[in-house]
Amino acid sequence: MGAVLPDGPPQKERNAMNTVSRSLGRRSALCALALAGTLMMAPVSATAVDAKAAGLGAACAVSNLVYGPVKLLYAMFGGLTAGFGYALTAGDIDVARVILDTSVNGDYVIEPAHMRGEKSLQFIGSPRNVAAPPQDDWSTADSSGF
Repeated sequence: MGAVLPDGPPQKERNAMNTVSRSLGRRSALCALALAGTLMMAPVSATAVDAKAAGLGAACAVSNLVYGPVKLLYAMFGGLTAGFGYALTAGDIDVARVILDTSVNGDYVIEPAHMRGEKSLQFIGSPRNVAAPPQDDWSTADSSGF
């Protein structure tokens, strides 16, 4: 016995599908040509993009694909560490603040100025100046009242 082949769509449906796919292809080609023509007629800006600036922008974009997630992980784990530091020092906010500031502050994005050396890149942020708590100085008191 021979293999039984499915009949498939009737001839009318097959012709209709071919007509639809051909008309869709023609529409797509027509839209692509119209878009290309529109772009060619658009005014060109007065300053041309030089290759050096484009390369610098591309280098920044590629380096940010690595630098950004690493900085975010560092900041996230710094936040967790600051929380542990706060808990383990019985609520000493100064310890937690220093850990949090150094991990969360800093640059999250590499800019072209960083690549050109015009601006320094700070991965580890600088802590804010934490004011020392006021000290009770009894030696300067005129009289204690006793």
